[in-house]
Amino acid sequence: MKLFLKIFFILFCVFVQAQKKQYWLIDTETNVRKKVKDSVSAVKFLDSLSQSNYFFTKLKDVKMKGDSTEIFYDKGKNFNETYVELSDSIRQRLKIQKDFFTKNLDSTKKSINKRYIDDGYSFSRLKSKYKGQKNGYPVIELDINKNDKRKIDGFVVKGYERVPKRFMKNLEKEFKGKNYDDKNLLAISKNFQSHAFVTLERPPQTLFTKDSTSIYLFMEKKKTNTFDGVIGFGNDKTEKFTLNGTLNVNFRNMFNGFETVNLYWQRNPDKGQTFDLQTDIPYLLKSNVGMNLKVNIFRQDSTFANVKFLPAFYYHINNRNKIGLRGTLESSSIIDTLYVQGKDYNKKGLGIWFEMTEPTDIDLFLYKTRINAGYDYLTTTYTKDNIKATQNQFYFLGNTIIIFPVITF
Repeated sequence: MKLFLKIFFILFCVFVQAQKKQYWLIDTETNVRKKVKDSVSAVKFLDSLSQSNYFFTKLKDVKMKGDSTEIFYDKGKNFNETYVELSDSIRQRLKIQKDFFTKNLDSTKKSINKRYIDDGYSFSRLKSKYKGQKNGYPVIELDINKNDKRKIDGFVVKGYERVPKRFMKNLEKEFKGKNYDDKNLLAISKNFQSHAFVTLERPPQTLFTKDSTSIYLFMEKKKTNTFDGVIGFGNDKTEKFTLNGTLNVNFRNMFNGFETVNLYWQRNPDKGQTFDLQTDIPYLLKSNVGMNLKVNIFRQDSTFANVKFLPAFYYHINNRNKIGLRGTLESSSIIDTLYVQGKDYNKKGLGIWFEMTEPTDIDLFLYKTRINAGYDYLTTTYTKDNIKATQNQFYFLGNTIIIFPVITF
């Protein structure tokens, strides 16, 4: 049938100048009219019907009205229940039987094609060929045109382009060379879901060239800096002039390195004071080594003071997991000699820790799963009594978010 249609239109086009004519395809069953640019397009459309299970399409009539050509056709019955014969290449790859009967040819073709797409053949196309009839049903041969296998070759950042280079290198390390398929595209998107510093303006886009497959990421920088506090002046119990109040400052990604600086300060008229500073720089010197620093100073009126210094260095295994070493330096001193409930001591130690986070699909939450685990070896020296005590500290913290479906009656 295809050969007949092609010969007919080739002969027809010899006598007609296609560029001056309008071509209309008219379905005799539904009277739906479809305009095409030339006779070649008309042939391609009629041929495509066989790929949509209209295996007995017939050309009914051709009418010429001035510059307009009307082509009447009958699609015939749509055969979705058929006998299927697979080509040797499909059968060997999918490890299934060569001949079988299906009640849904469209679903069968979609399932086979998806297997090839998941293997990286993004432009694969199944071809249907009518082979005859059997027991009143068509016999259809399926073959595959795989084209070239597609793998992810790299990323291109658009919009907010000052993303840390090491972050992008880690992303490429995780996905470069993997098959281009829906599974990996979803995994790429998850890297930016609920991210603390950046978000994707739109889903990842893809540029296909003859030799490469590039993923375009349209990023937007999150604005999450905060500053609040109340500062006042007053007198303490001795009528001395003091500066009191609360200050809470959070700087995040100001220098486009995914760094954070959190500062909290509080002081009351009775000389009670809290100073807490936390700094995190995830990519030192554009490497996978990060630094975290915590300083805490606490003073309880005129009774005692405590100072903690917790430096840490860590390594990014990937953008979701990191492992590190940390130190502990702590000093506590009694200021009021009449306070006998406490003792002066110095504490120092070394520890190792691991952190894992899994992104969430819900913007309301920061993550789906988070795990923190670690071990610290600590030595405490009580200076006045010259006593030393050692401590082994293990900890494990884990939480996950489980969403239950809502059942309504």
